[in-house]
Amino acid sequence: MGTDIWIVIRWWGALFLVGSIAYPFTKQLFRDWSDHGYLFAKAVGMALVTYLVYLAGMFRIFPFTQATVFGAMGLVFLGGLWLEARNNRKGTARKAESVSRIFFHIPLLIAEELFFFGMLLLWSWVKGHEPSIHGLEKFMDYGFTQSILNSRYFPAPDMWFAGLSINYYYFGHTVMAMLTKLSDMSLGYTYNLMLATIFAFTATMSFGIGYQICRLGRTGRICAGVLTAFLVTMAGNMQTIYAFTKGYMGENPPPFWTLLWKFSELGRIGEGLDRYWYANATRFIPFSIHEFPSYSFVVSDVHGHVLSIPFVLLAIALLVTFVIRSTKKEGREDHGYELLVFYGLLVSILLMTNALDGPIYFGLLVLVVIVLRIGPRMPWKEKFLKIGIPLLLTGGIAGLASIPFMLHFKSFVTGVAVNCPVSPFADMKIGPILFEGVEKCQHSPLWMMALLWGFFIYCGLWLLARIYKLNKKIIHIELLLVVFFIFSLLLIIFPEFFYFKDIYPAHFRSNTMFKLGYQAFILLSIVSAYTIIHMLREKRNTIVKGMFVLFLVPQLFLVCIFPYFSIRSYFDNLRTYKGLYGLTWLMEEYPDDYAGIVWLKTNASMRQGVNASPVIIEADGDSYTDASRFSTFTGFPTIVGWAVHEWLWRGSYDAVAPRREEVRLVYESDDPDRTRDILTKYAVRYIIVGKPERQKYLSLREDKIAGLGELVFTQGQTKIYKVE
Repeated sequence: MGTDIWIVIRWWGALFLVGSIAYPFTKQLFRDWSDHGYLFAKAVGMALVTYLVYLAGMFRIFPFTQATVFGAMGLVFLGGLWLEARNNRKGTARKAESVSRIFFHIPLLIAEELFFFGMLLLWSWVKGHEPSIHGLEKFMDYGFTQSILNSRYFPAPDMWFAGLSINYYYFGHTVMAMLTKLSDMSLGYTYNLMLATIFAFTATMSFGIGYQICRLGRTGRICAGVLTAFLVTMAGNMQTIYAFTKGYMGENPPPFWTLLWKFSELGRIGEGLDRYWYANATRFIPFSIHEFPSYSFVVSDVHGHVLSIPFVLLAIALLVTFVIRSTKKEGREDHGYELLVFYGLLVSILLMTNALDGPIYFGLLVLVVIVLRIGPRMPWKEKFLKIGIPLLLTGGIAGLASIPFMLHFKSFVTGVAVNCPVSPFADMKIGPILFEGVEKCQHSPLWMMALLWGFFIYCGLWLLARIYKLNKKIIHIELLLVVFFIFSLLLIIFPEFFYFKDIYPAHFRSNTMFKLGYQAFILLSIVSAYTIIHMLREKRNTIVKGMFVLFLVPQLFLVCIFPYFSIRSYFDNLRTYKGLYGLTWLMEEYPDDYAGIVWLKTNASMRQGVNASPVIIEADGDSYTDASRFSTFTGFPTIVGWAVHEWLWRGSYDAVAPRREEVRLVYESDDPDRTRDILTKYAVRYIIVGKPERQKYLSLREDKIAGLGELVFTQGQTKIYKVE
């Protein structure tokens, strides 16, 4: 435990450095905030530094090294100082931003830094009770990041598809790799530390957003910040009501009111309290996924939608800043162009981190700009100046910044499909709109939707009712929250009518619901926190306040108890602290393979060229299993790894099937020449022969393999041959 604390402090030091160099730039984006956006500085730094490193690697200017990371940090720092000096000369910076007044903010900045460190330390401690990088899609996320760390330039090679680069939105994994390079620590630690970091970002950045919104709304700031942080970071949905019923089995849950409440022998309400499975809250509607951040922090996949959270909250904070500047009477020289330019870059980063987040937050910007800037009798020329130019500028920057990534990325979404197409249009395509078979029809029962979203919609409707009832001119920050609420409803409703077509037959709309619903949850949590604080501070109409509270309390209780079940289950009641090193399980369950992986990473001869990782060959396997361990934990590309994942990323199983057959031939074929041709085709340098290969390939010809290369490692059942 003591050693891990120092590891966390070392990691925090790297994060502090990234935030410090980005603070001059952040101050210009958030100059109207009481803390000048200090809680967002680390996210700004991560975005800018990683993007510069990525560009340098993509255009072969500088290799991906620690020196390049420091160079990018220097550019960000100098750029921030230049922007600050420029704004000071133009008179758009407030006096409170001057260097002489910065000492006034030091106590506040120290408090916020300690807040962040406390959240980082808290979730590092929680994660230390189950640190295993094992299960779900952790192999994928670790493998991507290790492959990026091995790379000199970009795009990084796909560790499960030798010869080709990663065809996935992996910018967030590049952020994790950048911080790993900067801290000079093992990915076995930084993988778990990155999860704790995103938890800390989510708690602190959402706190800052809630605080600022309620500051503008002239209501309780600290309480609003705390409630916003809790709802965004830890809350779930009202599916937890099943914990107070007899419970259910299977994937098609009956209505909760049909499962009568029952006292157990111990006198506690509901057998479900003992056997309630927290993951059901994210797989409630059949054939769908509706996750939220609290679940993500527990199951610990450092996936695109998780890595995107800091940038999502940064985008939301920038929209709040946009509202502030839209309501201020500033000089004509300050049009907030640096805000729009950075938002455009952020849209591209969201696209490269979790694809749909880019269009989602550009679409939200469009709606915000239209609602806030359009006037009832505004001339068309003025509409273009106030709406068209900002959107064209932001969209243009987003498009340009995305080009280096898009040149090497082929989307595995083949179109927008209609959910429940009518028979005359079945199996047709009209432009980008697909009409698949009539069997592609899934709708969410209203009672299920009510459990998932009822609490948030309840709060949003009360916000609308409050604004209407007061019969006054709406303040701009409340108008922004109304936009958030309506936009979130659109995200929730969209999968009931359309979905983005991928390879999955029965779960055809699950990814669409997942990606859109995740963002709706974050936005609605912010809206709900503001509404609750405002209604609780209502003094003029106690009857209305009482009605609100009466129905709020049971709903708020149900969404707030989710972490009680999830943390208790996943982390075994926090009884045994195991440490932050995520590969201990591999060392214990597969000691021979672990030793072979360490040997490869230490001794493997590197190739000459852009990306020097040698190609290995090991048994391919099914997704979500322990297959492809060597390619995952070395980051060295193999011929084919998790087959279904590569099927998704490559768009067709036709690209995967031939490789699986070639791997089989390497291990089972009697023909050395045919085997040598396959090894030459993929430039294979190392052949792995271990327990998975012996189990899968029953006719394994190790004598043939031994004749093709030199035995360079052996321990137990694991052998590694170097191809001559």
